[in-house]
Amino acid sequence: MKGLLSTMLPALDAARLKAANINPATGLATDYLNHYNEVAMTIASLSDLPEMRASVLDWRPLGYPAHFIQTRYSEQGLAIAAYIAAPRAVKTQFLAARADLDSRVATVQRRIAADDQTPSAIADDAAAIFAGIAQLGGVINGGRAATLLQRSAEQDLVDSLFA
Repeated sequence: MKGLLSTMLPALDAARLKAANINPATGLATDYLNHYNEVAMTIASLSDLPEMRASVLDWRPLGYPAHFIQTRYSEQGLAIAAYIAAPRAVKTQFLAARADLDSRVATVQRRIAADDQTPSAIADDAAAIFAGIAQLGGVINGGRAATLLQRSAEQDLVDSLFA
């Protein structure tokens, strides 16, 4: 796959991608998961912080390029170029996993908006969202074990709360 990426966009060499935390085989960066980690952690905290409901309701999915533009990722141009050059099969899996994750979050948002469930019942849905993040991370990382990715995503989220 390295050859495919470098053929499509010669500036995309494996060393440069790795230095930018972009998987050279998939052309995708795990930084994209931060968009979902944020809302998952907020959902998980609803039983203790029910006032965070509005934050969950305000959350909107962002496409891959939009995320990198909005967050001002230091290598945003490279991340977007690598995404554009990503193999079709990887993009297909990525978009399917992302759509599933967006659907899971939208379901939680509808439940919150309906106001028919306790915050702790809704907070329990965070596990399914973290599992979706792990699945999406598996695609980004070329198929690594989801349980390891889920723990990593959860730890990154906890770390971000204390940063």
